[in-house]
Amino acid sequence: MYYNKMIQTLFKDIIDAVIKWWKRVWFEAKLKARFDMIELENRIESELEREIKQRPIYTEQPVDPDLQTGESQKLGGEMRLTAPWYHELESTRKDGEP
Repeated sequence: MYYNKMIQTLFKDIIDAVIKWWKRVWFEAKLKARFDMIELENRIESELEREIKQRPIYTEQPVDPDLQTGESQKLGGEMRLTAPWYHELESTRKDGEP
């Protein structure tokens, strides 16, 4: 009788320990999956943001009759592709800052 009680207590303790271990393993696996998902989302967001910031800016000026004479006026005015930071630098220079 005493041995049955002891075996039941032992099995109960083992089952409780296994359940506790399983819950910890499950939590850690879910946590790692969440962190991986957050990292992936942040990587995608930063790549999109970097792509948007690196997109060149297209500008086209009207025809300047002093610079373009004759047939070259049919081609149109000056066309330029600039980097966003260069475009921002030019706009601050036009505002009067050095």
